[in-house]
Amino acid sequence: MDPVTLAFLFGGLSAASLPLGAAAGVWLNPGLRVTAAVMAFGAGALLCALALELVVPALAHFPNDPLEGFLWLALGAITGCLLFIGLDRALADMGGYLRKHSTISNRLKLHKKRHYRRILDKLSVIDLMVALPPDEIRRVVSDIERREFKAGELICHDKDPLDALFLIESGKVHVLPHGENREDNEAVTLGKGEAFGEMALVTGVPAIKRAEAVEDTVLWEVHKDDFNEVVAVSPGLQNTIDGLAASQGAAKTAHGIEKDRSAEWLEAAAQDLESELGKPTEAEIIHAASRQKRGGSNVALAIWLGIALDGVPESLVIGGSMDGTTVSAALIGGLFLANFPESMSSATVMRKQGTPISHIFGMWLSLMIMTAVGAAMGNVFITDAPLHLRAVLEGVAAGAMLAMIAQTMLPEAYEHGGWLTGLMTVVGFLAAILMGTLGR
Repeated sequence: MDPVTLAFLFGGLSAASLPLGAAAGVWLNPGLRVTAAVMAFGAGALLCALALELVVPALAHFPNDPLEGFLWLALGAITGCLLFIGLDRALADMGGYLRKHSTISNRLKLHKKRHYRRILDKLSVIDLMVALPPDEIRRVVSDIERREFKAGELICHDKDPLDALFLIESGKVHVLPHGENREDNEAVTLGKGEAFGEMALVTGVPAIKRAEAVEDTVLWEVHKDDFNEVVAVSPGLQNTIDGLAASQGAAKTAHGIEKDRSAEWLEAAAQDLESELGKPTEAEIIHAASRQKRGGSNVALAIWLGIALDGVPESLVIGGSMDGTTVSAALIGGLFLANFPESMSSATVMRKQGTPISHIFGMWLSLMIMTAVGAAMGNVFITDAPLHLRAVLEGVAAGAMLAMIAQTMLPEAYEHGGWLTGLMTVVGFLAAILMGTLGR
């Protein structure tokens, strides 16, 4: 049998575990801890395969000048890593992040971080907020609540006093403050980007007599209880807050803050926002997936392309690493072991999203065929390529695979598997070595 046909078959064999893993994910519906353990096992097997069958051979092309081999390998690895990251981000914007639990979780964290940054931007023009240490105000931001009011709806009144700071996201609010003289009692109309109610946070005494939505309005609410928690752990802040309370009017907003001061506070408050993000819940993940998938066929295509992006580099290497009509058992075995948990994890997530079973299997079967075709192409274009080009191409595959392991497989495994991740990664690594040893 000619080498190209054998490469096609070897590629298909290495990817045969994709539909098997998908079947396990769909019908067995494994728990998160089991999925994490299997994912870590696959990551270890893949690390072994790329180390022994990509990195070592690439260096071996230049026995008389190992440094030259390293330079070509490094060039390829960095290129492959950057290509994977760039394409992965582009596909994520199209909806491709829905293919895995870890990519969905990362996407939701990014959206939440951007949302928190916008809230902090609004807070940065209020004297009261800027007086607080920015690293502590982050804990208030995570508890801010979105409120909607219809035109004519009361936000507060005498019998329901205001005990929160409100930031106006959109719409207009008619505010009537409490006051000791006539001027203090004059009503004002506030619009987008303005705030009211800050004095209620400081003094606990309602400073707003009445607030009514002039039109449909969206507000962000900082509740007094959450605000008090920040003040309670910040000795000395109360004096500063009392000074602000004495100098500000009840409905006054801090548009007079110097821009440099506001920008400096915002940048400090926005640092390390990840510490306040928390982990997306399973309900949030399913909701985000359902919302995104309303985009239709483009999202389905992005998911398929994302899955293909994870598997294409390895397929090219299968054919390119063949020595005549033979191929490394460690490589085929390692890829087979790594593909199973990847497809199992993705299929489990897709099924929870409501993706039809036929579509799930169609994706993974098509990827198995594409892996086989990629292996055949690798045999045609890589096997007889100049040594420096082979080293670069092997480095590209290694870099892309390492980036994929680092970004999607191990984070997902550790998130749900904890200490088990390290053990199963080592076991997977040894399993791939064993398969290579038995195949010699």
